[in-house]
Amino acid sequence: MASYRTPLVLIGGFLGAGKTTLLRSLVTRLRSDGLDPHVILNDYGNAEIDASSLEMSRGRVTPIAGSCICCGSQAELIHALRRAPLQRHSAMLLEANGTADTTEIIELLTADRRVGRYSLPVQAAVVDAARWQRRDWNDRLERVQVQTARFVHLTRLAEVSPARRRAVEASIRTLAPRARFASVDEIAGAIRELSRLADSLPPRRFDTSNERVASAVSSASEHGARHHFSSLEVPFPDPVDEGALRKALSELSPEVLRIKGIVRLKGRDEPVYVQRTDRPGSLDFFPVRVNTELETLLVLIGVGLDARVTQPLTRFSHRRSP
Repeated sequence: MASYRTPLVLIGGFLGAGKTTLLRSLVTRLRSDGLDPHVILNDYGNAEIDASSLEMSRGRVTPIAGSCICCGSQAELIHALRRAPLQRHSAMLLEANGTADTTEIIELLTADRRVGRYSLPVQAAVVDAARWQRRDWNDRLERVQVQTARFVHLTRLAEVSPARRRAVEASIRTLAPRARFASVDEIAGAIRELSRLADSLPPRRFDTSNERVASAVSSASEHGARHHFSSLEVPFPDPVDEGALRKALSELSPEVLRIKGIVRLKGRDEPVYVQRTDRPGSLDFFPVRVNTELETLLVLIGVGLDARVTQPLTRFSHRRSP
C-alpha cells in the first residue's frame, strides 16, 4: 500500500455560519497551488444545491443529502471517501451540515480502518462572530462544534465591535485552547503543508477491536434520536418575480432558521442561488453557472418544521416534502 495519505479536512459550524463560503475559497486557493481538491458536501434536503454552487465537476464533488453524516448517513460518507478518484496531490474537503456533532464525525474518521488512505482528520470550525452563543437552545451544539477544531475561522467580523470579537475569541479558547484562529489563506497553507508531508506521515493505528467504531455508531444513533431539526422542499418549476419572492420569504415563520435553493427569476437567463441564514435581513441571490440541469426548489431548515410553514410560498407552487 502506498504511504501517501490524502489530507482530510472537516469543515463544521452552525447553520449559516459561512461553511460553504469558506469551502469555495479553499477550493480556489488549493487549485491555484497545484492541488487537486475533492469535496463531500452533506446537507439537508437536496445537497445538490450547494454542490452546484461550487462550480466543480461531478467527479470532484459528492453531495450527501438527508440526515447528518454523524447520524444516518455514515455509510454514505464512508462509501464516498473510499470511491473518491484521488490523485497524488489530492485533498479531501468534507463539509458537515449545520447541525452535525463534529466530535462524532472526528471519532468515526479516526477509528474506521476503511479510510486508511487519508490523513487523520483536521477540523476547521466556522463561527459567526455576530451570532456566537446567541442561539438559545442551540448554544450547546454550537459549543460542541468547536471543541475538536484545529482551526477556527470567524465570519461576519465587519458586523461586530473589537470588544465583541475579543469576547468571542476568549469564549472559544475556553472550549478549544489549542485551536488557532485562521484566515482562508492560513487554512489553505496548512492543507498545502499537510499535502507536502503526506509521504512521511506515520502509519495510522487502528483499534483491532470494533469497540471504538461501535461506540461511534451508538453515539451517533443517540444524536439522531434527539435531533430536533428537519427540512422541507418547495419546488419552483416556473420563473418567479424577485420582489414577490423576497416578500414571501420575509413572511415565513421564525421557526425557519435557514433557506437555500435554486430558482429562476423573471427577466434572468440563468438560475440563481438563494440563501438566507438566521441573521435578520440576510437574503442573498447570486448566479449559478454550471453546465447541468438543476432542479429549481427551495429547502427550508428549522426546528420541527411541517408543511404549514410553507404557506406564504403556496402562491408560487405546490408543496412537496423530501
